[in-house]
Amino acid sequence: MDTFRPFSFTHAAALVVLAAVIGLLVAVGRRQQRGAGPTRFEVSLAVANLVFWFAAHGWWNTPPQFDPARTLPLQMCHLVSLGASFALLTRRRWLRALLYFWGIGLATQALITPGLTDPPTTIWFWAFWFQHGFIQLAVVYDLAVLRYRPDWRDYRFACVAALAYITAVVPLNLLLGANYGFLGDTKPQMPTILDLLGPWPLRLVFIVALVAVVMALLMLPWRRSLRRETDAARLKGRD
Repeated sequence: MDTFRPFSFTHAAALVVLAAVIGLLVAVGRRQQRGAGPTRFEVSLAVANLVFWFAAHGWWNTPPQFDPARTLPLQMCHLVSLGASFALLTRRRWLRALLYFWGIGLATQALITPGLTDPPTTIWFWAFWFQHGFIQLAVVYDLAVLRYRPDWRDYRFACVAALAYITAVVPLNLLLGANYGFLGDTKPQMPTILDLLGPWPLRLVFIVALVAVVMALLMLPWRRSLRRETDAARLKGRD
């Protein structure tokens, strides 16, 4: 096999294995003795990802691999993967909000239509699935084990942060001839949802709108719990 192809047997197998590993690690996490801070298991997960992150990006950004238009850790998935470790370690609300809304709303696109060409015989194949898999592991773990529940303030923060990211990255893409955040005037070699959004720069308008809508849809599962919290707050205010 010379190249990885989306929607192939290899793609399906990678997703199945990834789901199984996430399920196993979440089950282990649920059995841990809980305290005020992160458990040893959670610290181990976070540190393992940090070691991988800095080793991988350190290698990519040393000669002869270094290419400012391709190897800087500026893709959203790169940032979410790094933030996922600190979300597990610190429980900071803003990190957990970005992990949820960016991790599910945006980073899952890389699993559905991977911009990957390297086959399983290369380390880059495994690096891709490790990085994106850890993001999904952290999201599911935060929801299922740590009981994170998003609210509309989290949604607004994630939207503002996404807009700030877009504002910063678009000029950088133009300067470097890059495509960080898939916001440049080029598209990935493999088919993605960008193929449906028209030419650049009009495509940027649709991307901004799509990001806002997708992240808003991620609030739908929590409508009932948010309504209960609102009703409880109103009753408390009457007392």
